[in-house]
Amino acid sequence: MTTEGEYEGLYRVKLTLRSKTVGRKFIFLCCLVIANAASFAQTAVLSRNLEIGKFTYLGTNTEIDEEGTAIGVSGYELKLDTTGVTLDPISFSDATLFVKGTKQSSGAITTGLGCGLPPYAAPCSLLFGGGPEPAGFILANCARLSKNEDLTQNCISIALQLVSPTGKNFSFALADGRQFCAYGINNFFLLAKLDQFAVDPDASIPIVLRAAPPKSCSQ
Repeated sequence: MTTEGEYEGLYRVKLTLRSKTVGRKFIFLCCLVIANAASFAQTAVLSRNLEIGKFTYLGTNTEIDEEGTAIGVSGYELKLDTTGVTLDPISFSDATLFVKGTKQSSGAITTGLGCGLPPYAAPCSLLFGGGPEPAGFILANCARLSKNEDLTQNCISIALQLVSPTGKNFSFALADGRQFCAYGINNFFLLAKLDQFAVDPDASIPIVLRAAPPKSCSQ
């Protein structure tokens, strides 16, 4: 036989157990909401930025020209690779490099093997050379060569521009099938560090396409 006091005690126990169960369910639901929100936020961030490669100032070496004169020759490298990122390679009508008032363009390329050019054997890697114009270079170099053949870096910035096939905003499919709308003209700048006067050899920047408004690619 259960007394009235014992009933009251059992009732309180049941309430306590119920409140704990509800509390656990509430915490579990909150965790699910937070996890879903974090996943959504990560997806949103990824959809706004698409890294497709890297640009590097390789440095400057001393070489001897045809007349036997020592000259400084700089190397610049653009690597592009969207394997596993996009469904197909991304096409560009041009990749142009700007160095100290000079510029040189690559012509049409893709992010695929060989930059979309024969022999299609290796990941896309474009090499640009910079040096004195009389020696046949289009681009300037990024270091001054003294009479003692000492090199002093003197490029404050190096600019790169990628242009879409039409020059307008364009879209392409990501590896998961989603469409990514990118700007038609994309500019990138390799800058000297805040406490330095010139860009260091082997300095690099990622090549990241920013998402454009989807409607701008559907026109």
